Amino acid sequence: MNIVVFDTETTSLEKPFTYNIGYKIIDANTRTELVRREFVAEQTWKNLALFSTAYYADKRPIYVNAMRGKKAFLEKYGYICRIMAKDFRQYKVEYAYAYNSPFDEKVFDYNCDWFKCYNPFDSIPIIDIRGCVHSFLIDNDYKEFCEENKYFTQSGNYSTTAETVYRYLFDNNFVEAHTALADSDIEAEILFACVDKGAVVGVSYPVMQSVSRTVPRTLEVVKDGVTHSFDYTKKIVTKEGNKIFLS
Repeated sequence: MNIVVFDTETTSLEKPFTYNIGYKIIDANTRTELVRREFVAEQTWKNLALFSTAYYADKRPIYVNAMRGKKAFLEKYGYICRIMAKDFRQYKVEYAYAYNSPFDEKVFDYNCDWFKCYNPFDSIPIIDIRGCVHSFLIDNDYKEFCEENKYFTQSGNYSTTAETVYRYLFDNNFVEAHTALADSDIEAEILFACVDKGAVVGVSYPVMQSVSRTVPRTLEVVKDGVTHSFDYTKKIVTKEGNKIFLS
């Protein structure tokens, strides 16, 4: 069974014009890499005002070097989609994988609609690697790892970004490149780590909205010179008078 792992980089979240697309086609049985490609989308790349709005616009020299070294190729978006569709047909790709796939799916839907071209994923199911991670990697050891390294979300839950998961599995000093092909590489490694734990290729597993952190914490309140301590695991702040409820 052949699969594709892919990633995109875009100018924004709301209007995600893509400037970088990377993917690798893999024989899921032998884990042999059959195809690896990286493209820079010409329409966004050459629109300097638009490209400058990208969160990772400062990585532009990386793409310049990659194109000079023939490791990435500047092509029009529609042509990129045609190459992808041809590869998917030639290698009989059955499933597509991405980390936080709803975003990447939105990217292709948005750009294919904008540029009026064929979407190469129209006939291939896209599966979110996060579902595999949440079902097969998030255990007490993972949570202890996050506690030790303070890997939490802004809301205080456990981080399950690709970068955090890769650090847990392979290298705690790892820093995600945030370029499409490099990120596809690490996402494929994460996927197969899940397969080693029991995930089945082609099966879509549920994605949790967040992985709650339930480590008890203590609130101390001093009233009339007396300290009162309360243990709690969740804090809720209401809009009415900013009252705090602990549970």
